[in-house]
Amino acid sequence: MIISELYSRALIEPADAADRLYAVSGYASAAFARRHIKDLLDKGRVTEVNLIVGMPGQRNDHVAFKELHAEFAGKFKGYYYNRTPPVHSKVYGWYNGDKDVSGFAGSANYSQYGFFENQQRNQLSIEDPKLIKTLFDSLLADSIYIPLVVIEPPPGHPREGEEGVVQPGGLLWEVPDTRVRISFLSKDGTLPQVSGLNWGQRLERRVLPDGTETFLQREKNQTYLSLKGDSRKDGFLPPRAIRFTLVTDDGKSFDCVRAQDGDKAIHTTDDNSILGRYLRSRLGVPDGGVVTKEDLVRYGRTDFTIEKLDDETFLLDLSVKH
Repeated sequence: MIISELYSRALIEPADAADRLYAVSGYASAAFARRHIKDLLDKGRVTEVNLIVGMPGQRNDHVAFKELHAEFAGKFKGYYYNRTPPVHSKVYGWYNGDKDVSGFAGSANYSQYGFFENQQRNQLSIEDPKLIKTLFDSLLADSIYIPLVVIEPPPGHPREGEEGVVQPGGLLWEVPDTRVRISFLSKDGTLPQVSGLNWGQRLERRVLPDGTETFLQREKNQTYLSLKGDSRKDGFLPPRAIRFTLVTDDGKSFDCVRAQDGDKAIHTTDDNSILGRYLRSRLGVPDGGVVTKEDLVRYGRTDFTIEKLDDETFLLDLSVKH
């Protein structure tokens, strides 16, 4: 029985001898799937991940699962099981072409909370990969290919431009521990010029090999969402080591982490300019441009809403009433 280092031993090391994974998991998260595929690619493994999600649910991160198929074309194929009773299995079978290599079964869902023991304690045992592939194939006929599924994005909670409801530099819990509105503004009512939405506008200090200093311009779209007050508290957003999916009220998704001293910011995992480009486009600000308070007021709100949909999926809500 395997009770430690589940991720490495069951989902990374087997790829040394295999080129495809067949997984059936009752629950799964897009954030974990992306992390897994990226880790395999970073380690030089050329692997195809085939996943059947066996249990019904709200599919909060559906848009992120769909986007994985575009981002990792040919390396990820996901399906939702669509019959009753649902499937609660957690099995992982590795193959090299048509040759079975290794297999695992146990209590670990295909999610970060399933595979990292500082979040949950799970176990896996060695299993016959041929039996896992047989189970996968038997369920596939009753499963729907994720890119073909149409699910509406989580609904937003439109706001009018009532700037005074959330005080500058403050926050308002609309649903305790679940949905919070956070001001983009500083306590003095201004919008920071070299942090938050405008993080990419600042110069970055670099020390050269000869010991001299230089200052380089950041990519001007770089942006982070500033977490204020007790929006940083444990139990709301995931801890720093856990990636999560940030879906938007207009149907986009971003792979994110908490970052900076005090875990005070939300970053997009690979490149903070990804979030910055999206926000500038939505606010009507040119690519790479400085975001001003006037831009926010013109858009219709000077705050943003973060809502917890599940442990690894959150809603970024910037909706306004028309």
